Amino acid sequence: AVSAHPLGGAVLGKACDVDGRVKGHRGLYVVDGALIEGSTGLANPSFTIAALAERCMDRILTRDRLSNRA
Repeated sequence: AVSAHPLGGAVLGKACDVDGRVKGHRGLYVVDGALIEGSTGLANPSFTIAALAERCMDRILTRDRLSNRA
């Protein structure tokens, strides 16, 4: 059996900033495997994606949500 783990599409530093905000589209975020360019080696990327999504959400909630309250 073969299992594909497609990655990329909205890569960090290109389509998105380092926190998953899509450049040029306020309020639009990517927090999944689309942020990862290339591959995670021969490993299933699920833990990498989960850690990246958690990091992005912590930063998005702290910076965007709190700045919108003012």
